[in-house]
Amino acid sequence: MYKLLFIYIIGLLAGIPAVQAQERDTLRALDGRDSLILERIIVRDTVYLPRAEYDEIQDSANIIRTKAIGRFDRGIKNYRFIPKKKWIGGLTFSYVNFDSDDSSLLFSILKDFDCNFRTFSVKPFWGYAIRDNLVVGMKLGYNHTIAQLDNISLDVEDLDVSLKDIRYAEDTYSVAAFHRSYVGLDRGKRFGLFNETTLSYNTGTSSFSRGTGEGLKRTETTVNELHLGINPGLAVFIVQNVCAEVSFGVVGFKYRVEKQKNNLGETGKRRDSGANFKINLFNINIGITLCM
Repeated sequence: MYKLLFIYIIGLLAGIPAVQAQERDTLRALDGRDSLILERIIVRDTVYLPRAEYDEIQDSANIIRTKAIGRFDRGIKNYRFIPKKKWIGGLTFSYVNFDSDDSSLLFSILKDFDCNFRTFSVKPFWGYAIRDNLVVGMKLGYNHTIAQLDNISLDVEDLDVSLKDIRYAEDTYSVAAFHRSYVGLDRGKRFGLFNETTLSYNTGTSSFSRGTGEGLKRTETTVNELHLGINPGLAVFIVQNVCAEVSFGVVGFKYRVEKQKNNLGETGKRRDSGANFKINLFNINIGITLCM
């Protein structure tokens, strides 16, 4: 009875060690003679991990550690979205068009409303990732805006106002330096958010005219502007190295100098500065980025 119990306990203990030894016979040829050699084979046990712990280990290689601000750690995981030493290049564009024929807005108080507004911009850019998810680069831009008011009448009780034959056109060019910080949202490196800070210099001309024929009044303006903007956005890799993105302006600081001259030979100059803390519907950009 005691011998059987002792053998059973030894059998249980033999399965506990992480490393087990097995022996096998191997027939080898030594000096032209067959010899039987006893070999010892080392077998290691397999270690099983919970799925959550395994995913955390896999994620750690692609997670960018950020220092907590103050005493609070928000626990936000920033996955590697744009690796260090990668070049990116692409093109963003925006287009807005409004025609009074397609809208009945305010038609209850406006009469004979005939207006058309159109703005178009295109901005090629390129940048270099100095760190994981951190890109600096340059951006060029062209913007064309045209607005034409053929006729509008406002009739509210005793107030009767009528305007017609008003036209505004603007063409500007820009060069900018930008800093873009990405936040990867998933392990697959497909979805990401970014915030772009841009310092740009804009220059161009605009014209404003009113009336026709002998009653025409026209003013030409030369514009020089320094602009600091913050543009958050969303980026999605549609294929391995091609990313689609959309961004919009939220905050902008500007300093603008204008020189004007009208068709009567009169000249003028003015300076303008200010800040905007709102979503700019005329600064929504859709683009394609190539990551190399």
